Amino acid sequence: MKYIRFFAGISLLSASFYTYAHTDMECTDKPKTDWLHVLDMQKKIVNEHGFAIKKFQEAGSCYEIYGWGKSKDGKKFEEIEVYFNPVTGEIVKKKFRD
Repeated sequence: MKYIRFFAGISLLSASFYTYAHTDMECTDKPKTDWLHVLDMQKKIVNEHGFAIKKFQEAGSCYEIYGWGKSKDGKKFEEIEVYFNPVTGEIVKKKFRD
């Protein structure tokens, strides 16, 4: 029984660090009433930025996606993680996944 509690505690702690690590990004200080609607933001991501969305989520004061985008050289699609300003739809941070 001690081991179950120990591993449950470790899992909970790991989840907290994961959540904190993904919500420390500051994308806007505007209230959520000023944010683009989720569907409008997704359309903007696909149509204007050219990304394919695998997972879309709210992360702190940002919209965040995991998906695919053109590589740095523009020759192929690679997995990416991108943070967006939810008010303007502009890219705040883009990271290619290894």
